[in-house]
Amino acid sequence: MAIRVSQFNEAPADQELIARTLGGDGSAFAVLVERFQRKIFRVAYAIVRDETEADTITQDTFIQAYTHLAKFQGRSELETWLTRIAINRSRDSLRRRKFVSLFTGSADDDDRTMLFEPVDERPDPEREIMARQLRVAIEKAERTLSAQQKIIFRLRHYEERPLEEIAVLLGLAAGTVRAHLFRAVHKIRKELAEWRVQHQGNSDE
Repeated sequence: MAIRVSQFNEAPADQELIARTLGGDGSAFAVLVERFQRKIFRVAYAIVRDETEADTITQDTFIQAYTHLAKFQGRSELETWLTRIAINRSRDSLRRRKFVSLFTGSADDDDRTMLFEPVDERPDPEREIMARQLRVAIEKAERTLSAQQKIIFRLRHYEERPLEEIAVLLGLAAGTVRAHLFRAVHKIRKELAEWRVQHQGNSDE
């Protein structure tokens, strides 16, 4: 039987939808998918930075959640559980390919104010040359990060997740997350320093 939620009634709680799903009501899980799919997609995209891949990860996340729903014990929020699955799927995806991103960092030492700006997707010829050079620099910089540092870095700077939330999602202490993020930021800055100096020198000519 399809779940119909009247505008005058409260939407069914996650636990109720889980119980209905386990009881054989397939439409109940569809409501959960609709409720969380955009958030899960955002998490996946923040990590892999590719819409097609993020969409695949989102679908895989809900498939895995559905097949293991009986094991969900409710010790955390359903959204947290789904997010952990998405992060693990994204981590697997990163292992299978090299990630290339376009961004540039500020010189500010505070990681919270560090800026990463995408290069214009429709640049003029000069900016297109700069974008190609930046791709090479970023690819080199990203290779210096450990898998854990890469996940934490992207959740913080692309998804803008609080450090405390990242710690919960990854099962790490907040101080450990902060240390990983600090190292990641400084590794990338170090690798990009030479490129920035060269770019600034060229732009002054």
